[in-house]
Amino acid sequence: MFSIIFSSNQIWSDITGKVDDGKRTRKFHSRTNALEVVRGIDLSGKTYAITGTTSGVGTETARAFILKGAHIVMINRNYAASETLKQSLLCETPDARIDIVQCDLSSLASVKKTAEEYLTKKWPLHGLILNAGVLGRKEKTTADRFEAHFGINHLAHFLLIKELLPVLRSSAPSRIVILSSTLSKFTSINPDSKIEEKLGTLCPKNATEWYYRLYAKSKMCNMLIAFKLHRDEFENGISVYSVHPGSAVRTNLHRDVPFWSIFNFLSIPFTKNASQGAATSLYCAVHPEVQELSGRYWESCWDDELNLDEKVARDEELQEALWEYSEELVGKCLNSC
Repeated sequence: MFSIIFSSNQIWSDITGKVDDGKRTRKFHSRTNALEVVRGIDLSGKTYAITGTTSGVGTETARAFILKGAHIVMINRNYAASETLKQSLLCETPDARIDIVQCDLSSLASVKKTAEEYLTKKWPLHGLILNAGVLGRKEKTTADRFEAHFGINHLAHFLLIKELLPVLRSSAPSRIVILSSTLSKFTSINPDSKIEEKLGTLCPKNATEWYYRLYAKSKMCNMLIAFKLHRDEFENGISVYSVHPGSAVRTNLHRDVPFWSIFNFLSIPFTKNASQGAATSLYCAVHPEVQELSGRYWESCWDDELNLDEKVARDEELQEALWEYSEELVGKCLNSC
């Protein structure tokens, strides 16, 4: 299955270079690549941690950081692939500072250990980019028996954020970039339903549900957490961005979906490559003009509220409830390990 979802706001601003309020001029667009976004920006002395760098958007994000002088910490499950990428980046930039911390996002104990290792190293943290994710995973549940999309895309990154918040605060101004998706609109949540019903929908126990719906729910969780973090942490010098890399980016996110390689090939004329998909993450992570534009949803280097299920995503009661429920789930899981 392959679908491309176009944003009318994106098309309009690509053509005109301006948003509706006319207060800002758009410098980048849907075909801007990673290096174009960071052109002229010096990241020497800055440290960025990124999950999921061994392929696609994550690789291009890491490469752009390195080429601009940043120290990067790659947080990945596959250590061998991480080391291969590290050597490739060092061939291109021999004096680059690159560290690897192994982390299996399907295990909350592994995530906790990763955060502890990071803190032990005494590294600063000027940007946390939560790029890793799964869609249509063959293993339907995590090592902790959570539904896989919810457990990996949401709970693991939630725990990592919580554990690293102290160093983000001490490194401020700092930024958190959480990759969501325009598919977050398709959770089937009724905005008028009770909070318990909304949470029940967002936090599925049935791993046999259609994987696109499960993915959508996990991406809405990412968005809700991003917006709560903005409300809580912006005053502490942390800017937070919910980012959709593009309505159709050629990556291996769908690697477990049957026949996806064929769709990936046929879609080349209509989709972004990985560097173009990484552009929005980098724009939100480092560009000076968005430092104060925290708490928004971004696509193709532009804030795109028209592609947001606002009644759900901006529901502050639901944001709080999801945070509290996630804390409860993580606490029970870690205490039972």
